[in-house]
Amino acid sequence: MGAKTRYLLAMAALLVAAAAAAFFLMHKQPHTVHPTPPSATAPSRSANAVCVLPGPAPVPPDGLTATAADMQLGHDVIQRFVEQLEHYQACLNNKIDHPAPGVTAKQKDTWTQQGDSAVDEANALAQAFSVQLKIFKAHGRK
Repeated sequence: MGAKTRYLLAMAALLVAAAAAAFFLMHKQPHTVHPTPPSATAPSRSANAVCVLPGPAPVPPDGLTATAADMQLGHDVIQRFVEQLEHYQACLNNKIDHPAPGVTAKQKDTWTQQGDSAVDEANALAQAFSVQLKIFKAHGRK
């Protein structure tokens, strides 16, 4: 599976999670949790940029025991982490598309694999949150 296909799958998974979150937000009570803004910045256009893999990945809240505020905060934290993974992949793609002098095909392949792994991690995280959100909703919580 190519990098573009994986990227499209990640975006589809993110859209599913966003739709679930929108549904969740429409059916929950207001709360006062205000998470901090994302720390990731837009990818550098420099071929010599250092692409930083974010980590560690956040753990989705447990749908059996989480409160509505826990689920919202979990969604926000996961969404920021996925955005950071997207910036990481964009940085790698820029390095592949605009390589510095002396960059080998092997190095480009390594960057492609690292970007694909970031997309896989984003998909897995979005899916894990979606499962916990379904569990949360199945127990009648809003």
